Amino acid sequence: MIMGLIQLVVVALAVLARWTSAGWFLLIGVVGSLGLAPLILFGPLVFAGFYAPHAAWPLLIIADVLLLITALTLADGGDNGMVIPILDERTANSPVGTRVHRVGTLTGTAYLFALAGLVIWISAA
Repeated sequence: MIMGLIQLVVVALAVLARWTSAGWFLLIGVVGSLGLAPLILFGPLVFAGFYAPHAAWPLLIIADVLLLITALTLADGGDNGMVIPILDERTANSPVGTRVHRVGTLTGTAYLFALAGLVIWISAA
């Protein structure tokens, strides 16, 4: 039960981080999918928090960290260039912003793999 509540807090923090620097990709992803994309990305994590065995908790924590890093470092397209939550607009559109976005892309991919591992682990249990 406690891990499920932690997952809800982590998802809320990730959504808040992305919303502070909302760009066109976020709006298109949420509105274009009628809210299905966030449900697919965050739903299994919250579900796993409530139903995963204690042995899966380290993978849940890894997924949480990866999700938060991704939410803070992944670039979104704005009207004046890239928008990254942890960088100001000028730095986001510099070589530093490109490197930070690369970190966000790698951690986002790792998060998806961790999420797939959690789904497989829970469905096998």
